[in-house]
Amino acid sequence: MTLAALTLSDIAVLPEAAWLALAALLGLVFGSFITALSYRVPRGESIAAGRSQCPACNAALTARDLVPVLSWAMTGGRCRACGAGISWRYPATEILTAVVFASAVWREPRLLPLILLLAAAVLMITLAVIDLEHRRLPLSLLGVLAAVAALYGWLSQGDDALRGLITASGAVLIGLGIAAASRHVLGTPLMGAGDAYSLAIGALMLPWMGFLIFLGLAGGLALAFGFTWRLAKHDALFPFGPAVFAALWLALLVHENLAALIQFGFVS
Repeated sequence: MTLAALTLSDIAVLPEAAWLALAALLGLVFGSFITALSYRVPRGESIAAGRSQCPACNAALTARDLVPVLSWAMTGGRCRACGAGISWRYPATEILTAVVFASAVWREPRLLPLILLLAAAVLMITLAVIDLEHRRLPLSLLGVLAAVAALYGWLSQGDDALRGLITASGAVLIGLGIAAASRHVLGTPLMGAGDAYSLAIGALMLPWMGFLIFLGLAGGLALAFGFTWRLAKHDALFPFGPAVFAALWLALLVHENLAALIQFGFVS
């Protein structure tokens, strides 16, 4: 048996619920890592540079402060040292990552594609959090995500991955064109370069029909998110990245089912 064909059941015979629970626990741990990564990268700090600290008083966090979700809940969302409030986005990110990891195990039984899918999930959630807080998508993280996406597409699609690479190149060019044209006509770009690269990542990971489904989901979620953002923030400009990555993850989970329904509708 090749490494690419190895599945979770080849490692250990466990009920699906047990694998999902293990994935969720692993997601909580990586969710904590994402909160640190999304805080440090925009500030130019190394992820390996020392222990995490309270952003208010710079007190180093101990082991009991780093238990996903529980540490935040036990302290009432406050720093043990200075009492400063800790944003709810930390436990929310950890819970979201747990759900995403469990959904990845539900979607992908093969070990190597699953590892790549989980790595892509960590990067996508990190980028979404950074875009929400700083309205930018670091090209360094996008580059790593693109490499992971290309490997995942190659394992999932084989020779058809070349089509994904061509489509991704076209998506980048179209996205950059929309950004340049909207900047010229409206005075502000409707999407940034990072958003264009994010669309291209979808092309690398999905087959052609899945990519079209992804674009439809991204458009719908962007409209919904933009409307909600405008109501909550009273700001016409909103970060596009979270909608794109949410749409991409949904497409990765259900594109085969939706494609079958679409094809059935055309046939019938």
